[in-house]
Amino acid sequence: MSSIVDFLEVVDVFLQLVLIFFLVQSAAYRRYLVFFAYSIAFLITTTVELVVSHLANFDSARYRIIYWSDEVAADLTLFLVVISLTNLALEGNPLRTKMSRILAGIVVAALVLPFVLLHPPFFTSGLHWSGAWGRWFISTSQMLNFGAAIMNLGLWSALLTSRKRDPQLVKVSIGVGVAVAGQAIGFGIQRFIPSQSLTRELPYTFMSITHVASVLLWCWAFRSKRKVQ
Repeated sequence: MSSIVDFLEVVDVFLQLVLIFFLVQSAAYRRYLVFFAYSIAFLITTTVELVVSHLANFDSARYRIIYWSDEVAADLTLFLVVISLTNLALEGNPLRTKMSRILAGIVVAALVLPFVLLHPPFFTSGLHWSGAWGRWFISTSQMLNFGAAIMNLGLWSALLTSRKRDPQLVKVSIGVGVAVAGQAIGFGIQRFIPSQSLTRELPYTFMSITHVASVLLWCWAFRSKRKVQ
């Protein structure tokens, strides 16, 4: 099963390169700056994970530290992507200023709540990385992705009620919805699978498939825009 995940990650890296190429070629990165930063960050972190997974054991502490740190950083960046897309959807809307303040408050909450509600292990003595830190990172990633999925529903509402609906922005938001929903569901499933189970790779496979699907949607969005131009 791990070989399937590795293959999907290689496909993901290739598609991320294609996506970045389309963003640069169409100059769309200027408008989707946060999304562009996410694409580059995800490309780098996924490449690092692939390299480390072949140099170190999958269950080693080094791989776990790199994997979970990259995962939470990517989830937080994707969370910010949803906020930036919401701002784009509200361009010219008088409610944009008020919504920007609400979104800023959500960002602060996303940064603070994992440390307040989930009790990270450095507040407690005698716990090891493999147990306590792993559970904290899983819970944090799940919370960020679930929150991003809820916010993405608000983004779709803003797009559907907009008089000047941007087809490209709609496609990008659909891709984001697939990505965050896949991550939230995958981490939710993982919590119920024992660490020594033969099916422990199933959530990672599911998350990899959904992210590949989301990147395909993003490539379609920016390639179709480039053709029109």
